[in-house]
Amino acid sequence: MFRKSANFHKILAFVVSVILLMTSFTFSVNAEDKTKKALPLSAGIEALRDQFESGVADECDGYALDYCYYSPAGEGDSEKYPVVIYLHGIGHGSYVGSQLDDSTMATWAAAELQSRWSDTGGAYILLPRCPEDELEYWNESLVDPLRTLIDCFISEHSENVDTTRIFVGGSSAGGEMTWDIAIEYPEYFAGIYPLAATGTRSVDDIKKTKDVSIWVFASKLDPIISYVTNTLPQWNKICKYNSNPENCRLSSFDTVTNPDGSKGDSNHRLYTTIMYDFFTVDGGVYPEVTTVNGNDETVKIENPNGMISWMCNTHSSFDGTASDDDASVNIIEYMFIPLRNLMLKIANLFQKLLGFV
Repeated sequence: MFRKSANFHKILAFVVSVILLMTSFTFSVNAEDKTKKALPLSAGIEALRDQFESGVADECDGYALDYCYYSPAGEGDSEKYPVVIYLHGIGHGSYVGSQLDDSTMATWAAAELQSRWSDTGGAYILLPRCPEDELEYWNESLVDPLRTLIDCFISEHSENVDTTRIFVGGSSAGGEMTWDIAIEYPEYFAGIYPLAATGTRSVDDIKKTKDVSIWVFASKLDPIISYVTNTLPQWNKICKYNSNPENCRLSSFDTVTNPDGSKGDSNHRLYTTIMYDFFTVDGGVYPEVTTVNGNDETVKIENPNGMISWMCNTHSSFDGTASDDDASVNIIEYMFIPLRNLMLKIANLFQKLLGFV
């Protein structure tokens, strides 16, 4: 009688264990199914772009900026995902959706890149548009409208946005705008990645971003931005004043090549180099570039540890609370904005003629 009872309990324990295992597996499958299935790179850039949705932010200072975005969240998904913002350069915001059509950032919505987010399996890709059709280019007066766009996006996707991992970067004028918004609202961002950014920043400005991880991309042969007089002085300030220099990086290019190895159209077009997470089309190490951190130590870039792995290990303490502050634009800057926009329009025409953009 005792032996039968013991066997019964063993069988019961076995059955319960199997049920628990199957239940756990079911929960695991369901949780995985809630994450959106991204298309592979082999689907092609147009199909990847078709995964993006669009939206319009609330009006701020007379501007209601539109945007395109990719969401990794599926129905019923409770995962918190990072947000990667990319700001286009001049000439790529001429119509609604042009920031997506003219951008290679759609590849960041591919399954191969989304899966590199080791803890979440994906990230939001957010592409705001500067209203160039209204003769406006990224400038200080658009800082608050851009911040409002980010606030609106966080609010609309609050269930799935990880506010401690918001990243902003951009190319050329978009790189300069990256600095503009990071200096005014540094608490918003875990990291920034300006590419071929115009202009230089003061010590006081750099100090405002001391808690933000920064990855600068620049070409020594850039025909528009001087590596010696613009990039290096700014990088030296970052190294000196950033509180986490080991997580800041400078990637210095010689001749910029396309991801397929062909010669790039211009040494200013650095945005093509991050198309595949800072790797070539076949996942190889990008040629003719060296990367150092803020302690002047060489950083070895090896697949699959590129920009996304840097972002995976970079956090802020931002809780998503919208800022009550307003970006300050002094009277001289305000008066200069229309002239700046006209100059950028002319510069854009020349850049197109010379093949720089």
